[in-house]
Amino acid sequence: MILVIGATGHVGSELVRLLAERGTPARALIHSPDRAASIQRLGLEVALGDFEQPDTLDAAMAGCDHVFLLSPPHPRQPEQEQHVIDAAKRAGVGHVVKQSVPGADPDAGVVFGRWHAQIEQSLAQSGLAHTLLRPSYFMQNFLMSAQLVAEQGVLYGMTGEARISYIDASDIAAVAAQVLTSPGNHGTSYMLTGPEALTAAEVAERLSAATGRQVRYVNMPPEAFRQALAGAGLPGWLVDALVEGNTMLAAGHGATVTDEVARLTGRPPRTFEQFAADHRAAFGGEPSN
Repeated sequence: MILVIGATGHVGSELVRLLAERGTPARALIHSPDRAASIQRLGLEVALGDFEQPDTLDAAMAGCDHVFLLSPPHPRQPEQEQHVIDAAKRAGVGHVVKQSVPGADPDAGVVFGRWHAQIEQSLAQSGLAHTLLRPSYFMQNFLMSAQLVAEQGVLYGMTGEARISYIDASDIAAVAAQVLTSPGNHGTSYMLTGPEALTAAEVAERLSAATGRQVRYVNMPPEAFRQALAGAGLPGWLVDALVEGNTMLAAGHGATVTDEVARLTGRPPRTFEQFAADHRAAFGGEPSN
């Protein structure tokens, strides 16, 4: 039995679908009962749990031998994932697959990197067999800008001319499904990327082609980008983290392209053209037939 933690996000929802498709016994940890129906329709189990209530994690892990660990960004993310690791150890889980970030390091220039380094260290010290997935920047993150693109024909950002190897979340899920159901991945880490590194202007070109409408990229100074994020209602800690992360990307730290997705899944990673075509309506294009 595989316990999927983070089962309702971009990666987790695709992962539970893939596991159900394979007929793999799996259970999804959810935080609210109203998220249960879509998972139960797949024929999978659900368990209510809370990162801050370890007894709920113990109940969710009963009978599980594998755990996929993904929690949303949060100032207490290291503590929350520590609770999961502790529960996995109590339950005698045989393998934990953790979704981390590139450049996870105690001295990383991005808070997400520091948080995940702390979690990775906790996992290593736990003695649990584990695998680390370190995916690059998600294509799905552009959906947060979809309304502005649809209304104004403008994609705003602060990465300048830097190239970034955007990855579709479905490819991360495909790798996770493979690693969770195949031997030989203990003690390994995989840097996952898309098939190419694109500039934001090239992303805009692909959105233009998919929607049939002109989309242009407008680069913003960091302070203007910060104000835009704050104006959208994001909490201060997240605004700071996103500005840090985009500063690193603008400096060229997101350009690496690997072949790990193809090697682990047996198929090439999805292109940004495919992502844009799938979401053309969100970005202002005509829905596909």
